Amino acid sequence: MDSKEGKSEMQMDAGASKDAAAGKRKKRVPRIGKKAEEPRVRKTVKETRHRAPPVYEATLAVFEDDRYEFSRWWMRVWGDDIGSMEQKTTIPSVRFTDVASGNSSVDTATTLQPFEVRISLKQNSGLTWPLHVYGYVAARDLVDNKRIIIFEREEDECQIIMEGVLSNFPYLALTGPTRAVVLIDPVYFEIDLKVKGIGQSEDQDLIYVASPFSNTQPLDSAVFKWVYTGKISTVELTFGLIRRSVEAAVSMRVVHGSWPDGFCGCFVARTASINDLTIGLLVIGDNGLRLADDGTIKLQRNVVCAEIRNGEYLEVSVGAYGVGGQRFDDTLFFTPQERGRLKCALHVGTCEIEVTVTWFLIKSF
Repeated sequence: MDSKEGKSEMQMDAGASKDAAAGKRKKRVPRIGKKAEEPRVRKTVKETRHRAPPVYEATLAVFEDDRYEFSRWWMRVWGDDIGSMEQKTTIPSVRFTDVASGNSSVDTATTLQPFEVRISLKQNSGLTWPLHVYGYVAARDLVDNKRIIIFEREEDECQIIMEGVLSNFPYLALTGPTRAVVLIDPVYFEIDLKVKGIGQSEDQDLIYVASPFSNTQPLDSAVFKWVYTGKISTVELTFGLIRRSVEAAVSMRVVHGSWPDGFCGCFVARTASINDLTIGLLVIGDNGLRLADDGTIKLQRNVVCAEIRNGEYLEVSVGAYGVGGQRFDDTLFFTPQERGRLKCALHVGTCEIEVTVTWFLIKSF
């Protein structure tokens, strides 16, 4: 091979090597990947709602014979299915956490979320504060037509409610619902409250309500304040209508440290769609935080519904306060899911509380 031919071949080989190297470099150029998935639990969240949800109010009269007419009609229609009016729903809250939605009846749903039940007396009631109240507040939907308990007290465990400046006093300490209240027209609210007599006085009926609620005009989540007026008292029921919602079951466990001595406090939840009203999960009084042997916290309420769409969240927070104005606050924001579990920790001083939110779709039929 002469020098020209050798030089030419060397140039060709060098060019080929350059092309190959360039090809390799091109392959190493990273492609534009998908946007990183946003965290499903946060300590802070950007507020996406600027308007408060609409509030609808109504005043409805109730009558003494409503109890018998409602029971007679309900048993005539659903008696073969439920057995008796006293039957409570047996449908658990956590059912479809680990199951893909292959059933058309398992999906998101429009639900009703109870927030508050407030009692007031009429001037001619003949009753005086405080009231020793027992009985129940329940909802009945067409999923199983049985009572979904929202509040329930027996005669020997009355709740003492008072009229006063402090807003907690006239409100019932709600313990439910035990599962989502599904709005398949109509949902019935059933309230049967009594007052325990003091001394030789006999117990007295406070109010009985059996009232339907039907799907109304709101296309978005909204708040309803229904005031039921009886002969001697009124009951104000505040609840939310939540569109395209999933169920969430909240559980808590102390995993490190201990609740600070002498501190009272509360755990609450709220949703982005109705973020000006809270769902009380647990009120902690002077006796401190009571735990099971494994550190589990027994909550008063644990079932919450939340919208599942962009920008929505379920907020779970704690507030604790002690002598001298010392206070601890912490908040978690959970992004609603169709199924599965999300975990994160709240902190009250050195006490670390693991919060687990279990998500699941809703069976409507």
